Amino acid sequence: MNFSRKAFTLIELLVVIAIIAILAAILFPVFAQAKAAAKKTQALSNCKQFGIAFFMYNTDSDDTFLTQNNDLDDKGEFQTILQPYIKNRGIVYDPARTRTGCDTSFDPTGRCIGFAPNFGIYSYQNGTGIFHQREDDPQGGSMWRGRNMGDFASPADTIMIGATNDTNMYTLSFYFQTGDGNTASALRHGGQYPFTFIDGHAKVMKMDRYSFQADGDAFDIMPANGNDIKKYCYDVDQVQERNGGYGVGQKCGVVADMITRDRVKL
Repeated sequence: MNFSRKAFTLIELLVVIAIIAILAAILFPVFAQAKAAAKKTQALSNCKQFGIAFFMYNTDSDDTFLTQNNDLDDKGEFQTILQPYIKNRGIVYDPARTRTGCDTSFDPTGRCIGFAPNFGIYSYQNGTGIFHQREDDPQGGSMWRGRNMGDFASPADTIMIGATNDTNMYTLSFYFQTGDGNTASALRHGGQYPFTFIDGHAKVMKMDRYSFQADGDAFDIMPANGNDIKKYCYDVDQVQERNGGYGVGQKCGVVADMITRDRVKL
């Protein structure tokens, strides 16, 4: 009895390989986009959880935000002060941020956290966000006293906390955002950064890279929509507490418009 065995020809094998390659080329970007979307969703959720922790802390502290000290690394900052309310170190990280080299007090790997409270426009020293102006701490270093919830003129339009590119001490101002470099790759989530607002709602805002040479800064990360800069003001009609610097003497909302005018997109 004769048996004939039919094998794949070289052409058929090449066709199958080509089909697999085409399918991979189509599907891999889809998988990458799905993974990126999942990271953005997780970052927004983490940011929202921080907002809840702030609310709980404030309720226990006469409706007043915490005071930070920058001389203690992680120990003096919000991510540690809020731990009794968070009870989960994991939410301090943005899944899209893998930079290391930060404080190792709680994480031996030195992984940098991904979020920071709103220090106001445009500098961390001006006292236009959820903290008052920087002042000397009698115990050493500098401290930022938290504002009372009654200070905020428009809670739904004022940022509480959001994603940052800063390293210790973590701030959400336009300065010190070079922690992940200053190229386009420094922007996480395609520039769609998560924020939580004083009223508790959370959403993403489009951020981009700018130089702000009007105040001598070569690299800043700011909202792409200039109107969103006002969301860093605890009250757009109040002037900064620091007696100096860019926009001194001007209302916070006016300074926001000045920044929109003077910045240069990179």
